[in-house]
Amino acid sequence: MGRLEGKRVLVVGASSGIGRAIAVAAADEGAQLAVAARREEALEKLAAELGGRALSMRLDVCDEASCSEGVSRAVEQLGGLDGLVFAVGVAYMHKLSEVDASAWSRIFSSNVTGAALVANAAIPHLEASRGRAIFLSSISADDFPPRSALGPYMVSKAALNKLVEVLQTEHKAVSFTRVSVGDTMPTDFASDWDMAAAGEVVREWGEQGLMFGRAMQPESVAAHVADLLAARESVAVTRIVPHYEI
Repeated sequence: MGRLEGKRVLVVGASSGIGRAIAVAAADEGAQLAVAARREEALEKLAAELGGRALSMRLDVCDEASCSEGVSRAVEQLGGLDGLVFAVGVAYMHKLSEVDASAWSRIFSSNVTGAALVANAAIPHLEASRGRAIFLSSISADDFPPRSALGPYMVSKAALNKLVEVLQTEHKAVSFTRVSVGDTMPTDFASDWDMAAAGEVVREWGEQGLMFGRAMQPESVAAHVADLLAARESVAVTRIVPHYEI
């Protein structure tokens, strides 16, 4: 019997990368699972691989109606909600001077406003079950000096961190956790980047002591999140990073 047997869990951002790995880990632990993202084909493939252990649905975190409808459908199908995982992350690799208003809008709509909209839709159901909500953040929000060329992403994750703190203050019946995640591969995080330019930037990060010599697998983060979903205690903040190679 898995540790999440009977727990009703919604994973938003489950179509790839860490979110997908979290969905697999939750299903393996026995959760009654709903998976949501914009890419329906990827979700349907995941649901098929899970052998019918997950309900899949399209959910666009940048659309308030889609957030509300997606959460409502998950609650209706699962019979309630005990756990929410928000695993959405959009990033650009540009200097701040190169980021226009539309890019700022997209990154905040996905990483911050989307988190708030999904939380607003889920909180009444999580309060009813005294459940928990987990939001994936990034160690880059706390890095000093900041990682060059990753400014908008870091700013959005810093805003997400404060959002989670405020949600906990306003909704004490729900356990809110933010997980600061270190370098993880493979994911779709850098799928739109100029990889030649990215290589130079990553080299700079290494010179600044901001790299670990290796990256984690998404399954490592997923196992950590499964532990949090199964915990009886309320955990406000956790951090998971690769161990330095010796």
